[in-house]
Amino acid sequence: MIKVNILKKLNYYNLDVNFSVDKEMLVIQGPSGAGKTTILDCIVGIKSPDEGKIVINKNIVFSSVKKTYIPIKNRNVGYVFQNYALFPHMTVKDNIKFGIKSNGSADISYSDYLSETFQLKHLENRYPSQISGGEKQRVALARALATKPKLLLLDEPFSALDNETRNTIYKEFIEFKKIWKIDIIMITHNDEEAKLLGDRIIRLDKGILNN
Repeated sequence: MIKVNILKKLNYYNLDVNFSVDKEMLVIQGPSGAGKTTILDCIVGIKSPDEGKIVINKNIVFSSVKKTYIPIKNRNVGYVFQNYALFPHMTVKDNIKFGIKSNGSADISYSDYLSETFQLKHLENRYPSQISGGEKQRVALARALATKPKLLLLDEPFSALDNETRNTIYKEFIEFKKIWKIDIIMITHNDEEAKLLGDRIIRLDKGILNN
């Protein structure tokens, strides 16, 4: 279970949210600038809230009261950015292996497993500039899962895809949810996507969540 109860002061309003995720995929929707990505950044540790507490599987990763701040690398959270953030100088295989190394593991067989699962074996020696948007999305997911995270964060992961590729990825992602069975938080502007993939949807507007 993931519990988030934080306050973060932003330029025009305060981000003040309190929610939990338990064995499900939570979708957060809202207008641009509402603070959606800031929530994910606080959970993973890129940003720090001004007040509050974040608990991931009973481990307190941030607490303003107890002065607790667990570094990003120790939070065991997978994060897929909107632009995928793949390393351009690394091959597909090395991008995935980087996630495994970040987890402190030498289990390269897990890299092979992920490549096969996401149908990337034939692309392993290519670079991000040499593969399609849908293929980049698969690589980004595989790299995030290489850390064997307890929580997966997705920031508009399908927004850059064309409709045909997006529909294919949706089907693959539904199967992925069945296989990994981990907590997922996803940001999306797409209502159809939210209803299709999410178990629960909440809206964020000017820093306030509405269930």
